[in-house]
Amino acid sequence: MKIEDVMTRRVVAARADTELAHVARLMWDNDCGAVPVVDAEDKVVGILTDRDLCMGAHFSGKALREQRVSGCMASEVLTCRPGDEVLAVVGAMAKRRVRRIPVTDGTGRLVGLVAVGDLFAAQGRAKPKEQKALAAALLALMTAVTARAHKDEVVPAAPAPKAAKTVAPARKVEARPARPAARPKKRAKAGK
Repeated sequence: MKIEDVMTRRVVAARADTELAHVARLMWDNDCGAVPVVDAEDKVVGILTDRDLCMGAHFSGKALREQRVSGCMASEVLTCRPGDEVLAVVGAMAKRRVRRIPVTDGTGRLVGLVAVGDLFAAQGRAKPKEQKALAAALLALMTAVTARAHKDEVVPAAPAPKAAKTVAPARKVEARPARPAARPKKRAKAGK
């Protein structure tokens, strides 16, 4: 089975100078989690995922309309061609731990996109002898993209924030017994 048999041909794309707010709207309206970034000749120069968009916005502290795709996109992009074998592409995706890859023609122009969902749908349409191999490759892909980082790849945790100055504990005040009520003084009687 070839990539051209499973790829999505209707793909929304963005330019590097596009506002992130516009890309967020594209993702929402088209129910997609990644947008390839292309130049003026529609050649793939990057990719922007919904995670890239969210993390870029969060760490910059700026509104999406104030930021451009170029500030958040990944510029190293794994691509494939329409004539590539599906199993080979799934293997490459697992190795790079990616869920989607743009499909380009011989000149690097965007012609489609392959996502994990496309590959699972293709498994059901595959010939019986291809189904088993594709199922195993998809399991390896999902294991790779969802696996936790190896302990050597994990960045040490950020130091805990310094504790605020502690205030001395309140003094314990002991309850004093109530004073007995003063007895009223006897008044001298008038006329005595």
